[in-house]
Amino acid sequence: MKYLYSVLILVLLYGCVHTMTDDEIKSAYSLPDTFRNTSYIDDLNSNKVTLSYKDPVAEMKSMLPDDSFISILDMASQENPDLLILLSRIKQARYQLKSATGAMIPQVSGSLDYSYGESSDGLNGSLNLSWEVDIYGKLDALRRSQKELIKYAEENYINGQVTLAADAASYYFSIRKAAAQVFFASKMLENYKMILDIYTQMRSVGLVDESTYIETTMDYLNGQNNVQQYQLELEQNKNALYALINNKDINLTTDMVYNTAFSPAIPKIHDIPAEVILNRPDVRASVYTLNSELYNHYNKKMSLLPSLSINGNLGQLLASSTGIGDLVWQIGMSLAAPILNRQELYAQLKMQEETVKQAELTLQKSINTAVSDIEDASFAMSSSNKSYGNTKDILENAKISMEILESRWKAGLIDDVEYLNAQNDFLNTYISFYSAWYENISSSIMLYKAFGGSFSPKQQQGEL
Repeated sequence: MKYLYSVLILVLLYGCVHTMTDDEIKSAYSLPDTFRNTSYIDDLNSNKVTLSYKDPVAEMKSMLPDDSFISILDMASQENPDLLILLSRIKQARYQLKSATGAMIPQVSGSLDYSYGESSDGLNGSLNLSWEVDIYGKLDALRRSQKELIKYAEENYINGQVTLAADAASYYFSIRKAAAQVFFASKMLENYKMILDIYTQMRSVGLVDESTYIETTMDYLNGQNNVQQYQLELEQNKNALYALINNKDINLTTDMVYNTAFSPAIPKIHDIPAEVILNRPDVRASVYTLNSELYNHYNKKMSLLPSLSINGNLGQLLASSTGIGDLVWQIGMSLAAPILNRQELYAQLKMQEETVKQAELTLQKSINTAVSDIEDASFAMSSSNKSYGNTKDILENAKISMEILESRWKAGLIDDVEYLNAQNDFLNTYISFYSAWYENISSSIMLYKAFGGSFSPKQQQGEL
């Protein structure tokens, strides 16, 4: 009777193993009530409306609505090897769940043999049954652990989509920036060559000193280096993008000045820390890992207790020279307690306890990283918006200044060298503008990743 009571108590205790809710995570891991950079988020949210949840790929498309980029992102979503690996792991996790479920049901095996003798022969068939009765929920804990690992694999896939979309955007817009910078740097190099040619002629007749000539030569050589640097950046990002889409053919036009009016379309940002943090797929994956390890811990703990097994055998003499035999069956139950391997099982339990601790610390680290990413990204986005706006104003003023200088050059009020140097200053302003333009887009990508690939959380309050 005592043993029966113990079993009932353990079964009740088993019911206490459950997945963590949002409220439990908030209290256990000290999620912040507000972000430190709330003011910057408020700046980004001005005059915007809250949109419904979008999956990471759709969110990126709406944030950076460039037709060529969207086409590349669609291709990457179908072809990227890393994403396909993560998709395969979801399928693998589902098969592992089926395997864990199969371990809970009776195992049946059969045999068929033929015996031959001088006096008689016969055909024998038998079925064997073995079943470990899951009286403590030990095997069900493994099944539940596998269910959590399916969720973990699914969140990893979503996180893979976030990473893929962010990388594709970063490479694509880096290509656009570098292509524009190659264009303007090449124009500057042509001007440096013209100035050098002018000074070479002037030097031959003693109209320019040696230091000015050397300085002009250095400008020309630095101009060559700048073109090479931008071309290298262009080539590296093209190769990275090709690798991302599994080396599929894409049309990348790089010999043009791009539309500078394009800028990221950031929707209204959800600014409730707990919901934002728990919306990140890497954080949710850490939660599901912890849940899985808690179930594994219960399994190791129950392995120390006796296990109940049922074994059965059903046999029939199917055919013989002397006639049909009688049906023979036998079934038995046994209760086995671990004795000799108890030390090993206890060691496994203690190792699992450490694994649970590691999962808890990993979750805490994921939360800390999420908070840090959001604080950094919100500040960077607000800052880059201002820098980009200032650089646009600088470019507009440079255009006006250049128009004035060009009219003075045409009127013969300034010489060719002064005009070419002024033109290079103006072209260099364009190069700086494209750097600021890309930094603004890069900050939006950083913000997108910080918020887990969606600015409107999929989950509201309740359990994950």
